[in-house]
Amino acid sequence: MTSKYILKLNNEIIGYTKFEFSDVPMGVIHGKLILEGIESPYNFFKDHCTKFDVHINSDYLEDEFIATVIIPQLEVFLENGEKLKGWGGSISGLGKDDFEIQFCGITSEVMQTVFNHHFVKYYSEE
Repeated sequence: MTSKYILKLNNEIIGYTKFEFSDVPMGVIHGKLILEGIESPYNFFKDHCTKFDVHINSDYLEDEFIATVIIPQLEVFLENGEKLKGWGGSISGLGKDDFEIQFCGITSEVMQTVFNHHFVKYYSEE
């Protein structure tokens, strides 16, 4: 069974991810964002980053593409309600449905426990 990780921005639930992918030795997990109640993800994240002075790495209005650095106000919660610990998450994507989150700074301990399926897969393929 795949877990859902709840995303909150400024204490408001904005959606979830299943963190389908990882770079285990780098301490990075990432996955597709399933956003809830957000008409334009591009405008939503651009407005947030502008308001809170969060750097935007790439911004292409004509494609509605945006890529951010780690957003300090973005929090990820495990199914048990515990906040995921790490450096934080950055967002990138375009259009309405093609957004992802990269969460960096995952410790080896957290990778082995919370994301054990990624840990086992990586080290069994070495």
